[in-house]
Amino acid sequence: MRPAGELTHIPLATGVFLHLHRVPLYKTVRIDICIGEQLRQGRNSHLALISRLLERGTRNLPDLQSLNRFIDELYGAHYYAAVDKLGEYQFIHLCLELIDEKYLANADKGVFSRGLFFLREILLAPAGDGRQFKPDYLSQEKYFLARQIFDSFNDKTEYAQQRCIEEMCRGESIAMSAFGDPAYFDAVDAGQLLDFHRGLLESNRIDVFVSGDFDPEYMQATFEGFINWERREPDSVVQPRIKPFLGPAREIFEFQELQQAQMVLGYRTSILYGMENYPALVLLNLVLGGDGQSRLFKHLREEEGLCYYAASHVEALSGLLFVVAAIESATYHRAKTIIERQIESLRRGYIENYEIESARSLLQARLLGLAEDREAFFRFQLREELIGGGQSPEKLWRSVERVGIDDLVRVANHLKADTAYLLHGGVGAKIAI
Repeated sequence: MRPAGELTHIPLATGVFLHLHRVPLYKTVRIDICIGEQLRQGRNSHLALISRLLERGTRNLPDLQSLNRFIDELYGAHYYAAVDKLGEYQFIHLCLELIDEKYLANADKGVFSRGLFFLREILLAPAGDGRQFKPDYLSQEKYFLARQIFDSFNDKTEYAQQRCIEEMCRGESIAMSAFGDPAYFDAVDAGQLLDFHRGLLESNRIDVFVSGDFDPEYMQATFEGFINWERREPDSVVQPRIKPFLGPAREIFEFQELQQAQMVLGYRTSILYGMENYPALVLLNLVLGGDGQSRLFKHLREEEGLCYYAASHVEALSGLLFVVAAIESATYHRAKTIIERQIESLRRGYIENYEIESARSLLQARLLGLAEDREAFFRFQLREELIGGGQSPEKLWRSVERVGIDDLVRVANHLKADTAYLLHGGVGAKIAI
């Protein structure tokens, strides 16, 4: 498997880390800045609102018109700010992608430096008067963010998965949304939020990722003065925690007016990213529900015709595995039984070699794709930096190559059914007993 590029890691300041990813195939340079902390009630709403305000401009570019004009002047650069989470870790994510200066006909050597200056201004002087964010911007973003949260209610697949996590992980940070809770929005004022933002810059972990075809030494020198404000030692990044399965398994039924039911089955694995059994868990998940060749797709859709889609995925930083399927409400118990039988057959070692090889081929394709998918590689590397698991795409692949049937059986026996969630509805819909 070909490497995903050269990686260099440099501490820039207290709790600030620069990660250089040299990949010759790109003609742009991408900068990703992450400011994060453990998910906490209330604070998650603050981070979500700040991320939206950091898209609204700076003190010198105080409106979207001037901001967009400036971005266009950087030869059509692309900028966005967002909020996201990995496991129990929530982070503000700033992304700026610029053309590599060596491809400019006029050899404009100011593009990158202007881009860096802009990012510093976004962080240190966002749109406002220096004492507060612009109050009208905050009011607008409260409304837009609340609408975004409400609109997710209409995406029933996403809604069902979030509800299963909430029920399964009640009292755990992972159950919280990265977008916050609208119930907290009214109490947030523009001055308080700017103070909160400055506190993040002073004391929270900051990771800066740069990817493109550049000289790492030059890029390191360029970023030397990027963080020049006073910093305090940040709190340690929360390490993933395994919550033991306490049982018994639960079933949660929720009614809404909808035609197609959404089923989510949540399992605790006791296996986290970076653990010895993690590569086997990755492979087992692909055998179970990785794609159209997986067991779930074959038995639920092709053989039984019970679902429109079926898949499984692993939450690597929480030790959770989820099976999701879109079904008819009346087939819930039948579909659930088939899934449980397939997991039990994995526990008993009824695994064909072709299933393992098919899963390996799928994983190899996805890992190879990281070299060309900057967003996916960025998330992979951020997870690695947070946990320090010593993984890389190449190392993970080498570990997966060594996984055998005995390893898969051992991991399958770690799966403990925790919560079964069904979102159902529609006129006359019934759940078969």
